[in-house]
Amino acid sequence: MRFLLLVFLFSFLTTATAFAQLTPTNEAGVTIGHVHWLTPNPEAHKKLWVDLFGAQVTNAGALEIIKLPGIVILINPPQPGAVPGEPTADHIAFAVRDLAETKKKLASANIRFSSGSDIADFPDGVRVEFIEDKSLKVPIAFHHFHIYTADADALRDWYVRIFGGVKFPDGHDFPGGEVRFTAQQNPPRVPSKGHTFDHISFEIKNLDEFCENLKARGVKLDMDIIDATKQIGLKVTFVTDPAGTRIELTEGLADK
Repeated sequence: MRFLLLVFLFSFLTTATAFAQLTPTNEAGVTIGHVHWLTPNPEAHKKLWVDLFGAQVTNAGALEIIKLPGIVILINPPQPGAVPGEPTADHIAFAVRDLAETKKKLASANIRFSSGSDIADFPDGVRVEFIEDKSLKVPIAFHHFHIYTADADALRDWYVRIFGGVKFPDGHDFPGGEVRFTAQQNPPRVPSKGHTFDHISFEIKNLDEFCENLKARGVKLDMDIIDATKQIGLKVTFVTDPAGTRIELTEGLADK
């Protein structure tokens, strides 16, 4: 009995640690941070992730944080300003240990998969791909962001140059997961800002220093760094990739 209790406790602590932390940064000081969706009913989406996948919910001041291994999910109501069309930020992907069981869970919540794919159509236009990985040590973990752009090779090279990591044929490998790129010229994709999948995010080890290096490389910040460490424990700024994908850069999310 004691042995079983110890096994259970170890399993619980291991899972809790996975939920509690983002992956350590690479040599450039970068790791996967969060995904940010804009939907009419954030509470309904939060409930889905908690009920179906055991996501943990915490708060940093007024900021509500939904945590899964390797990624944080932030959800807010829609905002004006989206350019009409399909955005560059297309979907997010998770690895799961049992894809068949995951599909059953999603079906129980009336979430269906796009025809011929493993991309689930969540409410309000949220699209989530699920990839089976039976070697996964937790039931679910972040896998990749997927971006569509006219020139996938050029955009991948930009991410390699700006954020470090390992380049591979379909994308770019970061601590915590990947960013993948697919070429699409017709119809052209539009900037992600204001769309349901508003932006991707990276957590940065030293945001001030990192942003100074960005400026030296000719990358313009969308806004000055906001120091909200007293309010929510974060420093925040945004940049936009050459295809129009909005990218939030944070410092402090790894501690949440």
